[in-house]
Amino acid sequence: MTGASGYVGSRIRYALEANGWRVVALLRRTPQIPNDISWSLDCQHSITEELCQHSVAALVHAAWDFTQVRPGDIERVNVQGSVRLFEQAVSAGVRRIVFISSMSAYPQAHSLYGRAKMAVERAARNLAAVVIRPGLVYGDRPGGVFGSMQQIVSKSSLIPIIGDGSYPQYLVHEDDVGSAVVSALNAESVSTEPVSVAHPEPWPFRRLIEKIAKSQSQRVRLVPVPWWFIFGGLRLAEMMGVRLAFRSDSVVSLVYPNPHLQFNCARGLGVEPRPFS
Repeated sequence: MTGASGYVGSRIRYALEANGWRVVALLRRTPQIPNDISWSLDCQHSITEELCQHSVAALVHAAWDFTQVRPGDIERVNVQGSVRLFEQAVSAGVRRIVFISSMSAYPQAHSLYGRAKMAVERAARNLAAVVIRPGLVYGDRPGGVFGSMQQIVSKSSLIPIIGDGSYPQYLVHEDDVGSAVVSALNAESVSTEPVSVAHPEPWPFRRLIEKIAKSQSQRVRLVPVPWWFIFGGLRLAEMMGVRLAFRSDSVVSLVYPNPHLQFNCARGLGVEPRPFS
């Protein structure tokens, strides 16, 4: 079963089905595939009985509600909703839980997203779950942050970047994320140490934008802007209810990355993430 949300969740589902798993997805929208379950992180009703009916053996939690921007709402929906899902899975006899976290999660994380992911990680590790921290996920038709970056480059030749754009990004192909999840589900025994799934080569944000532009045969001009100015503008728009492709909290994650990354995917799950090209 996958608690699937958006681009990464859909790619994980594809990888699981390609490797012989029968997938029952938890989806916010009305399910289009028989046996999928209508569910969201803010659902208060228990799905324990439904998990039992489907004989669910493993849960991959890849859902996150990015529409929540206030700290209290993020805690109520994403953190408490995740813990509730874990508890219901355990009650249903689910034997293996995999939580898709983020490289933005670390003990002293500055971003709301990183701190919330850390809180869910603690709950997951208490249940001996596998915690996977993907880098910036890309692919042939990417969604998420990388997809948003491609759209921005395709629509504008003038692109604001935070400061000098030197902050590093660590990338992972969507297929390698899928392979890591499959490995976590098939392993006889697993560690509760978070597993970072990304290639260790750092890509400065400026260089990454230039690489995307080159792949689209686009010429772009990068304009340095103080991070707090970009953050303030995005945050104001969010408080006014404007839906944005890039969130203010993502700016914080860029400015304050995890200073102690461990690229332990090969050791933890036997998967070697490919370099970005």
